[in-house]
Amino acid sequence: MMMPGLASHTARMAFSAGMPVIVKPATSTALVTWRCVEILDRAGVLPAGALQLVAGSSGDLLSHLAEQDVLAFTGSADTGLHLRSSADLLARNVTVNIEADSLNSAVLAPGVAPDSETYRLFVKDVLREITQKTGQKCTAVRRILVPADRLEDVSAELARSLEAVVVGNTADPGVQMGPVTTGSQLRDNRTGIEALATVGRVVTGGAEPMDGSGSPAGKGYFVRPTLILVDDPRRADVVHGREVFGPVASIMPYDGTPEDAAELVGLGRGSLVASAYGDDREWLESAVVGLGAWNGRIYLGSAGIAAVAFGSGAALPFLMHGGPGRAGNGAIVRPDEGAAAACGAGLVEKIKKGGRDGAPVEIMEGMARTNSGKAGRRRRRTDHP
Repeated sequence: MMMPGLASHTARMAFSAGMPVIVKPATSTALVTWRCVEILDRAGVLPAGALQLVAGSSGDLLSHLAEQDVLAFTGSADTGLHLRSSADLLARNVTVNIEADSLNSAVLAPGVAPDSETYRLFVKDVLREITQKTGQKCTAVRRILVPADRLEDVSAELARSLEAVVVGNTADPGVQMGPVTTGSQLRDNRTGIEALATVGRVVTGGAEPMDGSGSPAGKGYFVRPTLILVDDPRRADVVHGREVFGPVASIMPYDGTPEDAAELVGLGRGSLVASAYGDDREWLESAVVGLGAWNGRIYLGSAGIAAVAFGSGAALPFLMHGGPGRAGNGAIVRPDEGAAAACGAGLVEKIKKGGRDGAPVEIMEGMARTNSGKAGRRRRRTDHP
């Protein structure tokens, strides 16, 4: 099994199945991965040879994979397609799991008051998912959908909050967001922002160079947190087709119905996660049904769970981590095993105790029961070494 980095979920699933792991990180993150592997090796928590690292070219390694091996890849859709098309992998029917580009969405339901807990949760989650890890994570929010009559005021509030984010050298405790990883990523972010701006207007941020707080002038790969307002999302193919892998998101209107939101989200042709925020049970249920076809998992936010909400970017054991279509059609974690279903049910109980009963809690209870039923039907031997 080979991975582009030490993805804990992928490694955990492989080790649980008794499979050794060969890690092949990206060149730009090889040192970090090497240090992680070194720590695990010194701790002696794994059998000798269970975890190996290739920090450089993989050479002809793919040609040695056979029918019982698995190739897991996280990265661009183009590279994923190249790997899937390998003649050696196709000839041996090697299992290939791809986690590729993902234009994840956050949808604000109609009727959510600006002074409500649900709205505050929506703003907090979206801001975190744009700026955490400088937006360089697979579950970051790339598209924000709000009812048309709320477009301007929500855009303005998000812009004010993004402008307050301190960007710079993260060795400074006052800095909230660091640089992107490489010079190539910086260039990709700038060209991506310019491409998105052709179908919308930059509300805050932009592609212009900037100096980071605590860093020498002209040094560092810093990108301003950027929000682009798109008035006509159905005529903005680039918004649904190009992922800018950084602190960049587009905000767009929809007509307030879950059907319209689902249709717009579906233009991304497959994502890892979509989130919906509201307190109307009927609206949320319709949103789950509509969004489910194009997303690996759905996250619901409301006043009832605001105090204990974990955010759409969390890949928890009982949740799918993978997505259809553009997102790679893979699954690193599947919510169909007994322990995962039990964990899901346990979290529902925690949310009920820490928050207030409400539509999302009831919907989650149903999902936990469904997963538990699946686990019961599909349970196999548990004495695997």
